[in-house]
Amino acid sequence: MNNLITINDVSYIRNERKILNGISFNINRGDKIALLGNNGAGKTTLIDIITQDIKPTVGEVCYGYTSIFPKGEVGVLYGCLPLLPYLRVYEQIKYYAAIYKRNYKNIKETYYKQLGIDKIQNSFIYQLSQGERQKLGLLISIINNPGILIWDEPFSNLDPTIIDTFWNIVNTDDKTIFYSTHNWEDAINKSTKVCLLYEGQLLEGPVSPTELLLNFPKQNILVVGIDDSISTALKDYEYYELDGCYYILWSPSDSIISDISNFTNNFSVKKISLIDYYRYKTSKMRKL
Repeated sequence: MNNLITINDVSYIRNERKILNGISFNINRGDKIALLGNNGAGKTTLIDIITQDIKPTVGEVCYGYTSIFPKGEVGVLYGCLPLLPYLRVYEQIKYYAAIYKRNYKNIKETYYKQLGIDKIQNSFIYQLSQGERQKLGLLISIINNPGILIWDEPFSNLDPTIIDTFWNIVNTDDKTIFYSTHNWEDAINKSTKVCLLYEGQLLEGPVSPTELLLNFPKQNILVVGIDDSISTALKDYEYYELDGCYYILWSPSDSIISDISNFTNNFSVKKISLIDYYRYKTSKMRKL
């Protein structure tokens, strides 16, 4: 069966506030899906519902033909790591290896050196930096060799070389990965699909980030400082405002550059990025 997880019309209300609103999509075998959105979009809540740590107010999550979360087949990394502070690193790994009935010696030989665990193996958990804790949490999430990985901000506080090393370990055809991140460019490079979440609503996805941008009518962004005189030249163009600048959707056939040049030569042009797409789309929603 290609469809591993089905999220069906999921909503979640907490303290009379709707955190998620009618979320529906599928996670298919082999997908590498990045969940993207601004702070408060509902990413962690959605992950908690998928892993059955909280129940949706409305809707359901199915795992193949059942509603029972297949714990033995899934590796989870939470934003708040469930680590025991007074265990040493190697003891914590042995603890989870015993739970999953895995050979600790094989884990040590396979992962310690390439992930830098060998340098911290005798440290107590409470002595670890945030990055070291994150690295340990990632290792624990794959101890049971799961077919599905569900991670909440897996690469925060990590050195880029460790991120690449770890991704190379898990990025195989037989692994399905669903993870939240704030690194938009990294999501394009690592994921096969993205989900864009905004104020609890699914804005896009799961969809290929490359296809999403290629199918967008404009492939460039013109950036210019906000000025009342310039705003009159923008009446026929789509744009959003951020940090004192207009971000104008632009194609080479447009006359906007010559129009703006009547007021200023201080502007720049760049290819549209995934975060530009998100900001533009959400700016239109805020005006509704």
